[in-house]
Amino acid sequence: MKKKLNELIYTISRYTEIALSAIMLLVIIVLIIPMIYNFISIPLLSIKASQFNEFLGNILTLIIGVEFVKMLAKHTAENLLEVLMFAIARQMIVEHLDMIDTLIGIISIAIIFAVRKYLLLKSADNKEKIYDKL
Repeated sequence: MKKKLNELIYTISRYTEIALSAIMLLVIIVLIIPMIYNFISIPLLSIKASQFNEFLGNILTLIIGVEFVKMLAKHTAENLLEVLMFAIARQMIVEHLDMIDTLIGIISIAIIFAVRKYLLLKSADNKEKIYDKL
């Protein structure tokens, strides 16, 4: 009985997660339209740095949203690291942080690359070697 209840709760939570992911993806798609319209309505040669910075911030926010949806759809450590990397990069690029905060962001991204290279890819290679032996 307890096992069936756990499976039911897991199934309901998984479908809820999928539904929320679909809603989030729909919102992202809807938000792209006015953002592109606003950017196109400004003549290309008269774009100010602040307008481009706002556009870049919006684009990076939507990219983080898409990566988050991918993370919810496919639960892997690699997707989680990509979301973190994009979020840190967005913060560094858009917010124009001071030198210490930028250095911390760079170190954070370097750690994410190191984790990805030495922990995730090695375990993926080991799995492939095991499957090759079978």
